[in-house]
Parts: sequence; C-alpha cells; structure tokens
Amino acid sequence: MRLLTDDAVAISDGSGLTRTPLRYTSARRIAAVARAGFTAAPAKRRPTGGPTAIHHAVADGASAFPVALGDMTVDSFTFDIAGGRTATMRGIAPRLIRLTQGWRRQEPETPLIAPW
Repeated sequence: MRLLTDDAVAISDGSGLTRTPLRYTSARRIAAVARAGFTAAPAKRRPTGGPTAIHHAVADGASAFPVALGDMTVDSFTFDIAGGRTATMRGIAPRLIRLTQGWRRQEPETPLIAPW
C-alpha cells in the first residue's frame, strides 16, 4: 500500500466481463484487487484458453502492460505515477483487436511475468 498515493484510484472493466467499469478508491482495496489479479489460478486460464504472460510495451507514448496468450493480447493495464507512487491503475480489455495488431508487428521481449 506504500506504493499507492493517498488518493489512488483503480479502474477496471473486469477483463471485459462487466458492463459497468469497476472503480476502487481505497488503498487497501486496490492492493487486494492487484494482489488477486497477479496471483496465478486455474480459473483465470479458462477465459483466455491457457496460461498468459505479462509484457511491457509503449502505447500512445505511455507504458502499458499487455497480457498475452501467444501472439494475442487478452488484457492490458497501465499505471499513472505521481511522486514515485501509483496514482491510477487501469485494467482495460476493450479494443484488444487494435492492441493485438500492434503486438503482432513487434518482436516482444522476454515477459516480465512468465506464463502462469
């Protein structure tokens, strides 16, 4: 929680599974959601069809972290940093066709988090 600003916000589309964006404003809740999101579990593999890997990329001039299954992105998240701490986290699955097209045009480096 020390990595979050006092007024940190996390916004997610629930990996495309919810119609209303999910918004978290408590540092404790954001930390719990992030911890759960980065914990490997068989249930997370069902929607994607297999184990995914997290990479680093640049999208629209900002750091992005695409979640890839082979040569296809299945999710993506970004962070806004203020004063060396995370002010905003976004997990967004829409428009993945465009992100996947960009992903396929590059040679991805070694994943930050290997397939899980």
